[in-house]
Amino acid sequence: MKIGIVGGSIAGCSAAILLSKEGHDVTVYERSTKALVGRGGGIGTIPSLMNEINQAGMIGDDFSSFRIGKLPFIGKHPDAEPFGKRAGAIDMNFEVFQWNELWNHLRSNVPDHSYQKGVKVMGARLTDEDLVELSFDQSPSQLFDLVLFADGYKSLGRGLMFPDKKLKYRGYVLWRGLLQESEMKGICPLRNEILRLSYSGQPGHNVVYFIPGLDGSTKEGNRIFNWAAYVAIKEKDLDNLMTDDEGKFWNGTLPPGKLNKQNEDKLKDFISKNTPDYYAEIVNRTADSYIQVIYTLDLDSYYKGKMCLIGDAGMVIQPFTGSGVFKGYNNVKDLISFLNSSDTLEEALSQWSEKQVISGKRLLALGEQMEKAFIWDQPDFARINEKTLLEWWKSSISFPENFNYQK
Repeated sequence: MKIGIVGGSIAGCSAAILLSKEGHDVTVYERSTKALVGRGGGIGTIPSLMNEINQAGMIGDDFSSFRIGKLPFIGKHPDAEPFGKRAGAIDMNFEVFQWNELWNHLRSNVPDHSYQKGVKVMGARLTDEDLVELSFDQSPSQLFDLVLFADGYKSLGRGLMFPDKKLKYRGYVLWRGLLQESEMKGICPLRNEILRLSYSGQPGHNVVYFIPGLDGSTKEGNRIFNWAAYVAIKEKDLDNLMTDDEGKFWNGTLPPGKLNKQNEDKLKDFISKNTPDYYAEIVNRTADSYIQVIYTLDLDSYYKGKMCLIGDAGMVIQPFTGSGVFKGYNNVKDLISFLNSSDTLEEALSQWSEKQVISGKRLLALGEQMEKAFIWDQPDFARINEKTLLEWWKSSISFPENFNYQK
């Protein structure tokens, strides 16, 4: 089949590689004219998925990552500075890496002739010949047997297919940053762990972990601190937060270097008051932090006609589930399976969509559980013991069968 893919990020490149291996004629359309670097810091997923991706030849053996074995819960306490008081930890099986590293590996496995950068898709429609016509901003339209929209949480395709479905603001933002380990003094006790830091009784939390350095190095001193602070922000205050020093409003994502100095100072002051000194210092030393407004979106179908949604163009799920890479890869893997086992394309897409909806709703339920536990009802980890912590975790989180990073 001739397949068009809208969006050349991780989900789009994954789809292009897997579908090309099946013999399909694939073209990716990415509106950016530049390489998609700097669009995310650390991300992660379950190791079994990374093994699959490696075995499928989508990344090379030189792919650099850290395997995570513990998830400690830490709170700020005057008697436990600078690293905070540890309530306890759970065993986990997770792999973290740089977003840039994963994208670069995937992109290198998509032939240049199949990856059209600097091309903005403006619309899509089903023709009388039962094909999908994609229209572009500066080039003639093209016809495809099937189109996959992998264009992120603000998906054009989703808006065209299901215009009644709207993003739902969750009441908090993700404020993120990266800091070279060499910029911090003293030896950090952080090892193969993802720290979850409570806010002294306030909603939200900060997550801190190491990712490999820019050169892929995993050696002590060459690593990068990745921090991700979830901060409750009232909807009426979003416009101010997402407006830069030049008065420009950024919808959904405030890029690195665009955070208003006054707002940055307020956020850093909040972190300094509510998290252990060492980890607050990581945040305070970070330049060019950035913000993502957190939304969710539910769906009852992943396709319409011969147009499909994959990755974050489908259901939008809270990022602290760690399910982003999992969604995009499995959407495509399942699609290939149904294409190969079904008698007609319509039958394949219908059965595929049904499975994606079930999986997506399970992940969305996980996100809502974690949101309740980690944002709105999170205990102050400096004030509970390990027994209480484990009881809280067990009563709060229930992983879907096919996505579980608890060891």
